[in-house]
Amino acid sequence: MKIGNSKFDLENRTAVIGIVNLTDDSFSGDGIGPDINKALNLIKSFTDSGVDIIDIGAESTRPKSLYKNVVEISEDQEINRVVSVIEKLRKISDVPISIDTRKSRVALEAVKAGGSIINDISMLEYDPKMIEVVRGADIPYILTHNKPLKNNDSVAGQVKKDLVEKIDFLNSNGINNNKIIIDPGFGFNKNINQNIELHQDLEQISSIGLPVLVGTSRKSFLGKIADDASVSDREEVSIASVIVAKEKGAKLFRVHDAVVVKNLLNFIEKLS
Repeated sequence: MKIGNSKFDLENRTAVIGIVNLTDDSFSGDGIGPDINKALNLIKSFTDSGVDIIDIGAESTRPKSLYKNVVEISEDQEINRVVSVIEKLRKISDVPISIDTRKSRVALEAVKAGGSIINDISMLEYDPKMIEVVRGADIPYILTHNKPLKNNDSVAGQVKKDLVEKIDFLNSNGINNNKIIIDPGFGFNKNINQNIELHQDLEQISSIGLPVLVGTSRKSFLGKIADDASVSDREEVSIASVIVAKEKGAKLFRVHDAVVVKNLLNFIEKLS
């Protein structure tokens, strides 16, 4: 798969996506806000260690049902923060940039500034114009599962069905499979037990045949597994999640501790 100026052999290797939160209230406690220099320093620490892709987002997507005082920013604020960092970054690096947004206008402006992937956690449901931007940009799109689930049915089975239906929709709108990455959507419209079951049955999502991205880093269900560990104490369980997901076929990992995960996966791949 071509992402930006880089080609990724996702059948035979993995890719690490380093998270850069240009938010003031990230659930993980790493929100940078509008500080461009701080963002660039974090990105440099990632790229110096070989992190493959940088994921930049300026809107908090932490669930209001789990977190208090979720701060909303305007579309113009989101554009300004994202584009400012991308423009500065593009002057010093051609590292692929993933744009984490639900909004078509933000995605469009970010792509114009040099974005390489559109990462829309709304499953194309938030902004009806997003499909037009995805088609026109002709760059990879991360399709994230984000729909309510029935309590009595297989979690992975429902997620797979929903993803396949949306893949068909993308195909019918001119977006080919070689431009689609799928994300089972850990933490989105899923309770603790559903997240755990999805993790256990992740092979079903891999069987779809498209590159699978896993974004479990520091999420609350991992904290529950680790004896109610706080966000700051979830590094080890997040890394364990990456290892298990890799064994179940995941190829891309969106993580906060990107340098650690990149070094770990490099070590595992050298031994295999």
